[in-house]
Amino acid sequence: MVEKSTEYRKTKILVTMGPSLDGTFEKSLEFIDGIRFNMSHTNTKHIEKYLDILNKKNIAKLMDLKGNKIRIKKSNFSELIENQVVKLGKDILISYIPECIKKGQNILINDGKIKLIVESVEKDITARVLVGGHIKEKMGVNFPEGCFPNDLTDEDIKNVKFAVENEFEYIALSFVRSETDILNLKNLIKEYSGNCSVIAKIETKEGLKNIDEILNHSDGVMIARGDLGVEVAIEYLPIIQKNIIKLANEKGKLIITATQMLDSMVNNPYPTRAEVTDVANAIFDGTDCLMLSNETTIGKYPIESIKTLDNIARVSENDISKYKQEIEFEEHSIYSGIAYAVEALSKKLNPKIVITPTTSGKTPLRISKFRFNSPIIALAPENIVFRKLRLVWGVIPIKIDEIGDVDEVLEISKKIAKNIIDSGIYVVTLGHPKGEKKTNVIKVESI
Repeated sequence: MVEKSTEYRKTKILVTMGPSLDGTFEKSLEFIDGIRFNMSHTNTKHIEKYLDILNKKNIAKLMDLKGNKIRIKKSNFSELIENQVVKLGKDILISYIPECIKKGQNILINDGKIKLIVESVEKDITARVLVGGHIKEKMGVNFPEGCFPNDLTDEDIKNVKFAVENEFEYIALSFVRSETDILNLKNLIKEYSGNCSVIAKIETKEGLKNIDEILNHSDGVMIARGDLGVEVAIEYLPIIQKNIIKLANEKGKLIITATQMLDSMVNNPYPTRAEVTDVANAIFDGTDCLMLSNETTIGKYPIESIKTLDNIARVSENDISKYKQEIEFEEHSIYSGIAYAVEALSKKLNPKIVITPTTSGKTPLRISKFRFNSPIIALAPENIVFRKLRLVWGVIPIKIDEIGDVDEVLEISKKIAKNIIDSGIYVVTLGHPKGEKKTNVIKVESI
């Protein structure tokens, strides 16, 4: 239960599980809202030992599928030197070579830190090193002009089954190129009778081109700036980030901003000024959730990184009203209409809190897009919906047994309101009659 003295952070924090976090795992649960399991670097057996405590603490779980990300499998070199000539398929083994690769195209390794150019394509690919650096197994490889398979791998399918069976709230899909990728994953989840929300990772030019249809069919988006910054010219990233966030908010989708948020803290206890500004700007742009990757997987200062993100978010949120975008929902639905009405009431009446019972999580998600100051208390009877809402900006989910009739909802709302505020106006949204799956009523109450 939320208490009157609670100072809560509205922007949510998602961290990636890894060796660095293992030793400080329970400590991290004091500060985080969700945890990401990167299936490129972990397995279901390792994940199992964390599930009980995550569910007890009501932490949202996100499985990031391995997918067809191209990685180094083996290399005869530990370092590539400028002008060195290498053969992919012989000197360096990678997990997949695009069939459409051509002479003159670039090959990028380790998020673009290492750059090669293709000189010939025969049985093996001969490439010359333009920018050298250290390489090792599992490093990512990008072919910005290449083509890739979109199908889920056998390993992905097994992991999706595990995610459904263990009530993961979210599954993230890498290198999404079109709505087909999203629909294939959603159909698989449905086949396993799951209720996992699908997060589309935008990492390619094709994904950017088809962003509208991808957002229409996904439940949320992850702006994966690592691979995206390799696929497109890096100077365009800030504009792309702002555009994706704006569009996703207009479609009422969850937004996760990821990659190198506090990258210097992998090796240092303090962030750079640029990183602090980057985090704050993502919040001002309208992201729901900030994600840490290397900072908590291989970094020396995982807890310090989480606390730093927490502090930046709390301070930035104090001024968010100056920078927030005006929201014009694309979808004209009851959910959107209720959200508009709550926002209008908030401007006129300045309610202390908004209370919204929900079976799907859609109403509190849309209400949150207006970024007003009032806490949004979401009452959810389903565990998976309750935990999904942990990643939604400004939402405090509370677990209830069931959503009753109007009188019962108003009674429990009054008890919750009294526990949070001493006096003032609060807003309640609900569905009428009992059992109505959509929110269609707004009540203004006072203490």
